[in-house]
Amino acid sequence: MDQPTMTRLDEADDTSAPTGTDAQPAGGTDAGSGAFDDGDDRDHAPATGDGVRDPEAAKALHAARATLYGAVGGAFCYPDTPLRATLTAHDARDGVLQAAERLGLRVEAERFLDAFADAAVSDLESAYNGLFGLPEGGEYPVIPYEAHYTTGSDVGESQRRIAAVVGLMETFGVQPGEDFAERQDHVAAELELMQVIAAQRAVAIHEGDDAAVDRLADAEATVLDEHLRGFVPALAHDVERTVGDDGAAGRRAYRAAAALAAELVRRDNAVRNGDDGGETDGDAAAETAEVSDDGE
Repeated sequence: MDQPTMTRLDEADDTSAPTGTDAQPAGGTDAGSGAFDDGDDRDHAPATGDGVRDPEAAKALHAARATLYGAVGGAFCYPDTPLRATLTAHDARDGVLQAAERLGLRVEAERFLDAFADAAVSDLESAYNGLFGLPEGGEYPVIPYEAHYTTGSDVGESQRRIAAVVGLMETFGVQPGEDFAERQDHVAAELELMQVIAAQRAVAIHEGDDAAVDRLADAEATVLDEHLRGFVPALAHDVERTVGDDGAAGRRAYRAAAALAAELVRRDNAVRNGDDGGETDGDAAAETAEVSDDGE
């Protein structure tokens, strides 16, 4: 199976699947603004599929989710100067913090942005290779692929899981780029997949397309339940365990990125289950510890 490459944060445009910290939902709608621009849509409020009755608030909510998924997904791409510049640009920082404020994740987002701002590209490269690289003849310090956490050593199930991710990417128009030569179940790919679906959901609410809202809500549930929920919190646990008290700037950046990603998944899972607490990162990591210890 060919290795895909994800669209980089700084390469997105309004005709491709949106990706990155400043992405807009497909079609150019300013979904993060919280305001409609085509008349009094309150009289014809679309379904939101998430229990939020005000369509303006629902649209802004899902745009905020898309922004954070795009930011943390991009952070797990291999670091270079354009990627770091995108994550640390003033406008991008403001957008991420506004989105995080809406979702109750401002503290985690500030820690994430500050850590990347404090790290030079060389720091990030060293940390990325040290955490997620495969040493010759060695083992990954932290394995960035979902199948390791959710299927263990079952090769057939791993292949089916990866194929499911590929199918979702194709369905929702995730455009492979040229610089991300990783397997399809890489953490960056799956987080950006969720970003695209959340952005499309914001657009569907804006357009009053009830059928699309329901379809996208179901797709998000599938990605959460079958992929992210058992993967991202456990990955964050492994990053935290591996980095520990290491004060190196690059390693702190990836620890903060993993923590934000895990909190975002935890938050979405809690909302989906209709409560405010949901499963903690520790609980999710404990659930997958046995599978993780078995390897891929």
